[in-house]
Amino acid sequence: MKADNLLEEIKSRIDIVEFVSDYVTLRKSGQNYKGLCPFHSEKTPSFMVSPSKQIFHCFGCGVGGDVVSFLMKHENLSFIEATRYLAKKAGIMITDSKRDKDKSAKREKILRINEEAMKFFIKNFQGSKAARDYLKNRGINEESVSLFCIGYASEHRDDLYKYIKKGYTDRQLTDAGIVVADEKGCRDWFRSRIIFPILNLKNDVIAFGGRVMGDSLPKYINSPETEVFKKSDSLFAINLSKDEIRKKDYAIIVEGYLDAIICHQYGFKNTVAPLGTALTSRHLQKLKPLTRKVVLVFDSDAAGIAAARRSLAILCENDFMAKVLLLPENEDPDSFLRKNGSQPFRKMLSDAISMIAFLMNTSKQDRLDTVRESLEMIASVKDLILADEMLSELADRSRIHESVLRNELDKIKKKRGLHPVKNTKPVIGIRNREEFILLSAVLAFPEKADYVFSKLDIDALEDMAIQAVFGKIKTLAHNFTVDYLLENADDRERSMITELSFKPGFDLEHVDRNIDDCLQTIHQRRLEERRISAEDSGDIILLDSLLKEKRKLIKRTHQ
Repeated sequence: MKADNLLEEIKSRIDIVEFVSDYVTLRKSGQNYKGLCPFHSEKTPSFMVSPSKQIFHCFGCGVGGDVVSFLMKHENLSFIEATRYLAKKAGIMITDSKRDKDKSAKREKILRINEEAMKFFIKNFQGSKAARDYLKNRGINEESVSLFCIGYASEHRDDLYKYIKKGYTDRQLTDAGIVVADEKGCRDWFRSRIIFPILNLKNDVIAFGGRVMGDSLPKYINSPETEVFKKSDSLFAINLSKDEIRKKDYAIIVEGYLDAIICHQYGFKNTVAPLGTALTSRHLQKLKPLTRKVVLVFDSDAAGIAAARRSLAILCENDFMAKVLLLPENEDPDSFLRKNGSQPFRKMLSDAISMIAFLMNTSKQDRLDTVRESLEMIASVKDLILADEMLSELADRSRIHESVLRNELDKIKKKRGLHPVKNTKPVIGIRNREEFILLSAVLAFPEKADYVFSKLDIDALEDMAIQAVFGKIKTLAHNFTVDYLLENADDRERSMITELSFKPGFDLEHVDRNIDDCLQTIHQRRLEERRISAEDSGDIILLDSLLKEKRKLIKRTHQ
């Protein structure tokens, strides 16, 4: 079955109200249903589900979509994983190729091996006084040991291999990354180390991290990369943190295993840690369904500051709002919390500084060079509202006029081949209200699309998300559906589509009049922008032509 037909079949068999009701308590509200949003903390319900349109939208946090996108976001699943789950629930058979079946079987085998290995390490830990004493001295209590399933790998060459080899081939064990082959045969990958299991969002054991109890090097090692584990996109403790991250709408990012464990132990249960690598875009893809806000906690030494600066660029490229907490000298979260307790750390979190403030405060460059570095960072932000807020803050802190900074930012974006950032601050209400209403009219009345496109220059639209959605509609011509748009939209586009579907923003009985009014207002605004540009450039001929066109437009309006 083709993907499009499969989705249609799934949606015809699964009612979104019934499905979402398994996760959210919904109550009838007019023609729709309302409940508390599962994606952010709220006391007054703003989460709406439409049985007629088979969509949902939260008017608090802006999340919206269909049953597939709901499952993807709630369970942090990929599109394929969510589709498979829903197909199975709907009783639809999906035939896999032999290659897909073999790959799936290999993944399942690795996960079973890792689960057994974790149980072995836990049993070893319980029998090792040295391992228990080490963690006790590091301030890790028994509850944390149990919660994080901490284990121990003995000093012997092949204890785990001997324990687990009866049920698996050597190739399967090396594929799982728990043993390695050498000239003497197979030996354990981890020896003489405290073991930290690494779990994914679905609580599968995907890998392990191991720490020595002395001063030998390397201090930490991780499992080798496997079919189920990629170090650069895995976050330690995300399985335990996901609900708290959703609830608080931000994640605390620390550097190491013990830092994360101690943070959880002291009540900061929205803490995660990369696995000894710099923060990557793939790490952030794991966080995006949970939140778009993070607090980076780093040491205040040169290495910590440099690591924070590198992380900011990645955060901006992925449209995350970030703050930075630099700990006192010679402290990390582990040592600071054990010495001072949770309250001082909580106060420091609340006082964490913005990305712009961090750059301005920690840079050793000339002030203007720091401003340029900040502009380069802002230029990578695709979220125009976030970029505009950062630009305003930079203007305040640098004492350089915002219009000057905006011109410089536009130059940077043009060099990169990107659209310049336009001022997203509303002038009177919503600056681009006509564009929203026009899109809303086409979503509600698809048969009006041809007429709108005959009168509208899409490239003249100011809102990039509206422009993108109109572009997708035009590509499909009169065959487009809201379902198709939702499946092919990014988060902001999807939010906008579902919001307009719930609240069109205009009188549906007078759609034609609203469409013509919007088209005329957009045309007038475009004429005015061109007139100002012609005046600035001294182009008298163009200016005269535009004034004549404006008079004709006004005359038609009053007829």
